[in-house]
Amino acid sequence: MSTVTLKNLSKRYDGAAAAALVDLNISINDGEFLVLVGPSGCGKSTALKMIGGLEEISGGEVYIGDRLVNDFASRDRDIAMVFQSYALYPHMSVYNNIAFPLQIAKVDRADMDKRVRDVAKILQLEPFLDRRPGNLSGGQRQRVAMGRAIVRRPSVFLMDEPLSNLDAKLRVKMRSEVARIQRQLQVTTIYVTHDQVEAMTMGDRVALMRDGVLQQIDTPHEIYHEPRNTFVASFIGSPAMNLFRARLTSEGDHMRVQLGDQNLAITTLTHQRYPRIDQHVNGEVIVGIRPEDLEDAALLPEHPDEQCLTAPISLLESLGSDQMAHVKLQAENIRDIDEEDEELMATDDSDGSGICICRFAAQSDARVGDTVKIAVACDRLHFFDSSTGLALRNQT
Repeated sequence: MSTVTLKNLSKRYDGAAAAALVDLNISINDGEFLVLVGPSGCGKSTALKMIGGLEEISGGEVYIGDRLVNDFASRDRDIAMVFQSYALYPHMSVYNNIAFPLQIAKVDRADMDKRVRDVAKILQLEPFLDRRPGNLSGGQRQRVAMGRAIVRRPSVFLMDEPLSNLDAKLRVKMRSEVARIQRQLQVTTIYVTHDQVEAMTMGDRVALMRDGVLQQIDTPHEIYHEPRNTFVASFIGSPAMNLFRARLTSEGDHMRVQLGDQNLAITTLTHQRYPRIDQHVNGEVIVGIRPEDLEDAALLPEHPDEQCLTAPISLLESLGSDQMAHVKLQAENIRDIDEEDEELMATDDSDGSGICICRFAAQSDARVGDTVKIAVACDRLHFFDSSTGLALRNQT
């Protein structure tokens, strides 16, 4: 097992207007499962290929353990890779597909047999060793591809969207399997995905990228509950965090956030989490509210009025366990998206209202067209600078 250290890692393609990767600095611990996540073109796969020796490095350094591997060929970096494509040999059995790297390395036959069967046990492939890939399901084929990587006993696993070809139900099953196997083997793993749910459920830490720049690297809990900017806040979470342009006001020791024609009390706990909001009193900020922090107030009769909003429901989506209520607030939505997607900014209605998504409990009797009172968990509000998009916390 090994650590992986990236120091100012950069990549610029000839003729490209912008760099594909900009000064990426990450230290990955021995045995850690790190997930690189972000939208298409953010640089996550480029970074993985540079670590693996499949992409030339424009600047910076890659260390595997204590070795600087910039000039090492991929085969000399003691890594194993699993890609979106299974790349199995269709004419070979599962046993021989897994054993192939050991055959190339001329490993003793008895040792090879033991290692293949040990890996098959870990991956629950023992009943299928005599089958060919064409007779396996998609999930089984992906496990065979993983087995071919595991059997080499590398210091580092690199996985580039290995579950993308699977259907939704199988992806859910396989992501738990991949996480289980990694924890059992305790091999340092770097995993690339564009799926934020996959990232949050699998990684010890999550590194979110945008336009070649690392936005935040943290545990799933921290990156969800303490996003460093509006991009992180809007990318992580499904449905995404509601973001609105708002104003801060103060009356004595009491601060409030004004959302259109309504306002909410800012609690002491929120003030402690976002101490820099003091600098924005009587000014503009961006306020963020997670859908799960908005509940039908009829279910919470003791919730204080100063922590409630009122709005009409325009759409209601029943998920069985809960309901997604789309309500209209007289406040401007914020969308932190790329310039080429500016047309998606036109989400506000012509009457100037913005859409807010609430996660109501299944017991709610609210219906489309109703004007409902919404209980807001004001202890969990988020605040960002309206010009930079950075969280109004004391940045470290």
